[in-house]
Amino acid sequence: MSEKDVPNTISRLFGLGRNLRARLPKSFSRKTALSPSQEQAAKVALLLALCLLLALILSPHIMEPLRKYRVGDVAQENVKATGEFLVEDVETTAKKQQELMTEIPPVFDLQEQMADQVQQRLQKAMDYMQRVIQDAKAPPPGTPANARRPNLSPGALYKILLDHKPDFDRILGVTVPKPTFHLLAKADFSPYLEAMISQVVGQFLHQGVISSRAILQPEPQKIQLRRLPSRQETLLRPPYPFIDLNDGRKSAAGYCRDVAVEVSPADRWLVCDLTQLLLVPNVSPNWAETHERQQARLRELKPVYFKVKRGEMLVREGERITPLTLVKLQAQSKIYPRSRGVLIFLGLFGCLVVLLGVSYQLARITLRRFPTRLRDMTFVAVLLLAGTLLNKGLLVLGDSLSRNLSLVSQDMVYVLPLGLAPIFAAMFLGLETGVGVAFFGATFTALMMDKPFPLFMYFIVAGLVGVWGVKTCRRRNALIHTGLYISLANLVMVAACKLLAFPFTGRDLLIGEAFALGGGVLTGILALGLTPIMESLFSYSSNIRLLELLNLDQPMLKELMLIAPGTYHHAMVVGQMVEAAAETIGANPMLAKAAAYYHDIGKIKKPAYFVENQMGGDNKHEKLAPSMSSLILISHVKDGVDLARKHRLGEAIAEIIRQHHGTNMISFFYHKAKTQAAHPNQVKMEDYRYPGPRPQTKEAGLVLLADQVEAASRALEDPTPARIQGMVQKMINNVFADGQLDECELTLKDLHHIARSFNKILGGIFHQRIQYPQAVDKKKSHEDLDKQPPKKNGPKPGEAQEKSREDLKRLGLV
Repeated sequence: MSEKDVPNTISRLFGLGRNLRARLPKSFSRKTALSPSQEQAAKVALLLALCLLLALILSPHIMEPLRKYRVGDVAQENVKATGEFLVEDVETTAKKQQELMTEIPPVFDLQEQMADQVQQRLQKAMDYMQRVIQDAKAPPPGTPANARRPNLSPGALYKILLDHKPDFDRILGVTVPKPTFHLLAKADFSPYLEAMISQVVGQFLHQGVISSRAILQPEPQKIQLRRLPSRQETLLRPPYPFIDLNDGRKSAAGYCRDVAVEVSPADRWLVCDLTQLLLVPNVSPNWAETHERQQARLRELKPVYFKVKRGEMLVREGERITPLTLVKLQAQSKIYPRSRGVLIFLGLFGCLVVLLGVSYQLARITLRRFPTRLRDMTFVAVLLLAGTLLNKGLLVLGDSLSRNLSLVSQDMVYVLPLGLAPIFAAMFLGLETGVGVAFFGATFTALMMDKPFPLFMYFIVAGLVGVWGVKTCRRRNALIHTGLYISLANLVMVAACKLLAFPFTGRDLLIGEAFALGGGVLTGILALGLTPIMESLFSYSSNIRLLELLNLDQPMLKELMLIAPGTYHHAMVVGQMVEAAAETIGANPMLAKAAAYYHDIGKIKKPAYFVENQMGGDNKHEKLAPSMSSLILISHVKDGVDLARKHRLGEAIAEIIRQHHGTNMISFFYHKAKTQAAHPNQVKMEDYRYPGPRPQTKEAGLVLLADQVEAASRALEDPTPARIQGMVQKMINNVFADGQLDECELTLKDLHHIARSFNKILGGIFHQRIQYPQAVDKKKSHEDLDKQPPKKNGPKPGEAQEKSREDLKRLGLV
């Protein structure tokens, strides 16, 4: 290209940049972008449609009458008992339960080992500083044994001790004020003071220190004190001997003044101060143990019943419905079934709406991995509806066959593939969702039965075994194995159901076992055949699909290796980093690794504009405006999402590609633009930020962290373990401080484990090698490629490090 063509090329690139800027917001939106209100309305419509269809399927089999009254309603007619039946006396039973609850005292745990731990830390810290004093006063190495020690002034010694104060605070577990530390140093960290401090701290911790007296409000009549780890229990009554933490520190000061009468006022003040610092609460209420004991006692309590005689008036016209009256009416409804047609349908519809709606809200709040996207909710609805229709169809088929074949009887119910829907839910949406689908599927199928119990237990066990079987599903034959597991569970459950429905014959048991075995096999075959269809229809990626994507023979990875080898190597390293970190924090390691392999596939479109692929060649960004360079860097995310959807990598991987830069700023080109602009204030920071969104899941956050850490590791001049550790911690701190992890589920504890995993992986990559000695008389040879003389025009010392920093700046990491 000649110099005359450069301006035309740059102007065309500026035009391309304007087009990219106009397209970026639309390109990064989801395929079905809905506002929050629209998505909420769509979910409500989905819930109503699902409940309506389920009610249409189930209502003909519901024979129980609709609850006619509620507490507080006015009776419209006289209702008499149609027979004798028992009614639970709810009020009397509740009173007995309340009395039992008050009899069980709350359990408090006293951690006795806390005193030993504090004393051990104190001893280690004091011993450590005494060794520091000995080392400071010891003669230099190599001097004669009879040589005199150097005269070390108190000020110099205290300066040495002050340098070791952070280690002393770390061992002690608290930060000691400098005046207190000065007194300790002046006393040469005396063992006598140590013993006195240990005595005072042990005295208070043995008595029991509580964080606040508010825990005992209202004050219980008695408590059960359990000493740990001995688990010895003592029943205590008011006044309780525990010491409030704040009051205890004041008492410690007075106690120290009374005990430490033989020491100087300065040492006494020192003992009091350290005692107050080391005092920690070691008494806490154990509500879980208290609740468990109360529930154990409640299980022993039998409900109180009373008998209702035939013809007894349950409620008169015009009377208000009380809880006791309602219980009588409900008990009568169980012995007086009647079909009510449309009312039953409407009642079932309302029950399903409340049941599914409340279950969704609770799952959304309590379950971390519960999916809330409209697409996922649609998938769950399809599973529930399709599973219910399939089970009803097989039941209808069994009824028709039973009229012609004597072998086909009511045992046809055991062949239902109850584990199919839970298997798909667990594979694509997580085990928690799979368990929920198993419970709902079993409930809906049991409503089709005239006698739901004990078939409900059979149905729920089949679904739960299906979820358990695919907990680590990584091969397609695992689905067949899951079907066999369901068959084994079905065999046991059929035998149990037959025992509950005694009497039965050996022929009945054999036929039931045969159907049970077939039901598990049918579930495995259907799951194996329908899994690819589910993956394609709903753009899900099961573990099986993720394993296929991790195969390095995938066309996308081959193309990435040929066109952008530097990016390919970067992706491989990032994949190893996120896989190791995901296992430590409870994320999906396969999804994280697969997303890491493909997170930069968008760079295939313009590989030469990314430093890892330039291979020492010309820098394409030198002739571009900073705004154009930033747009090219940003566009690789949009290109990656398009390629992921084109090659059907799965929506989960596409979303991680979209989020793996969050809203990070490309600081190098931003500052470059400000220096080149006539008015720096006109340069908008938003133009140099990735459009996001920020990572929404643990896996996306892992890929973002690993991507930046791996890129930053390439700029390390001497990658020693200490420097790697410092670099990793710095990058993670920067990402956290920038708020890029605010919307994902990563905690500070997770970040600690992630940093440790990254250090381990990078330490293995940049491990040091042994430098083998060369022979002195070895002659130089032009064949020795490692010993060629440097070129005159080669890079000067330090230019390689500066080039690495420039590469890092282009990525926006410096």
